[in-house]
Amino acid sequence: MRERRIPEPGRRWLNQTTVGIGLASLLSDVSHELATAVLPAVLLSLGAGPAALGVIEGTADGLSAVAKLWGGVLADRLPRRKPLASVGYLVTAVGTAAIGLCVAWWQVLACRVAAWIGRGSRSASRDALLSEASPRESQGRAFGLERAGDAAGAVIGPMLGMVLLARGMAPRALMFVSLIPGALAFLSILVVVREQRHAPRPGAVPLLQSLGGTAAPFRRYLVGILLFGAGDFSRTLLILYATLHMTGSLFSWEGASAAVGLYVLHNAVSATAALPIGVLADRTGHRRVIVAGYVFGAATTLGFGLAPPTPGWMLVLFVCSGLYIACEEVAEKSYATTLLPGDRLGVGMGLLAATNGVGDMVSSGLVGVLWALFPPAVGFGCASLLQGIGAIVIARNASTSERPVG
Repeated sequence: MRERRIPEPGRRWLNQTTVGIGLASLLSDVSHELATAVLPAVLLSLGAGPAALGVIEGTADGLSAVAKLWGGVLADRLPRRKPLASVGYLVTAVGTAAIGLCVAWWQVLACRVAAWIGRGSRSASRDALLSEASPRESQGRAFGLERAGDAAGAVIGPMLGMVLLARGMAPRALMFVSLIPGALAFLSILVVVREQRHAPRPGAVPLLQSLGGTAAPFRRYLVGILLFGAGDFSRTLLILYATLHMTGSLFSWEGASAAVGLYVLHNAVSATAALPIGVLADRTGHRRVIVAGYVFGAATTLGFGLAPPTPGWMLVLFVCSGLYIACEEVAEKSYATTLLPGDRLGVGMGLLAATNGVGDMVSSGLVGVLWALFPPAVGFGCASLLQGIGAIVIARNASTSERPVG
C-alpha cells in the first residue's frame, strides 16, 4: 500500500500558494515566450536554419532534463523547496535575456542551455509545492490553473513581441525586455508562495534507490511519456515552419510576424482549455485525458506533414496543437501524483520532467535534422508515429490507484 498524503478537511485548492505559482508561471512564460517567438527570426538573421534550431532546442532540452532530475532529488532532500524553485526562475530570466548579446548561433545555444537548466532545476520543486498545497481530489484543477497561467503568458509574450516589432524594436532588443517579467516571476515565488512543512529524505539515500521507490506503475507510465515525447518536438520548429511558408520565401519580416500570430493563437487555445481540462481529468480520470490528448496530438502532427502549408490549414493545425498541448501538460502531472507515494513526490515529478526533457531533446533534434535532409513530411511523420506509440503504452497502463473524483 503506497503512502498518500491525506488532505486536511475543508482545505481549498485555490489558495495563496496555488495563485502565487500560477502568477509565476504566467510571468515567466511572458518572459521566455517573448524571446521564443522571435528566436527563429534571430537565428535566420544570423544565417542559421532548421538544423541549428533543432540542435539548440534539443541540446537545451536534454541538459534541462538532467537539471529536472537533479532538481527532483533535491526537492525531496532539502528541508525547503521554495528557494530552489525561486532561484530557478531567476536563472531562466537572466539566461533568456542574455540572448540579446549573441552574435553567433553557438552563443545562442549557450544562453538557451543556461536558461533551460534554470527552468529544469525549478520544475519538481514548484510542482511539489503545488501538489502539497492542493487536496488530492483537486489536483487536476490546481495543475490546470498553473498550466492556464503558463499558457496565458505564452499568449501575452508573443503579442507583446508583435507590438514591439511593429514599433520598430529589433528582435535582439526584445530579449532584454524579457528580463522584466522574468524577474517578477522570481519575486512571485519568493514573496507570495507559502511552503508547507515536509520531512526531507536523508541525503545519503542513493539516486537509484530514490528512483526505485517510485513504484512499477509510475515507471511504466514514464515509458509512454518518453515515447510520446520523442515525437513531441519544440513549438519553435512550428514557428519556423510557418515563417518559411506564410510568404513563400526563405525569410521575411511579414512571414515572421504572421508566424508569431499563429503561435499566439496556439497559446491562447491552450490557455483557455487548460483549466476545463483539469476539471475534466478530476471527474473522468487523468489517464483517459492523457490518452485522448496523445492520440489527437499524433493526428495533428501528421496533419502538419500531409496538409498543404496554406494559411487556412496552418490556422487549423495551430489550434489543434494548442488543444493537445493543454491535455498533455495538465493531465501528465496530475496523473503522476496519483501514482506516487508522498515521500517520493519531488523525485517522481523530477523524473517525469526529466523524461519529458529527454523526449524533447530527441524529437527536436530528430525533426530538425530530418527537415534539413528531407521534405518536412518525413520528420513530421516520424514524430506522429512515436506519439501514437506513446498513447498506446499509456492506454495499457491501467492502475487501480486512479479513481475519478467529482
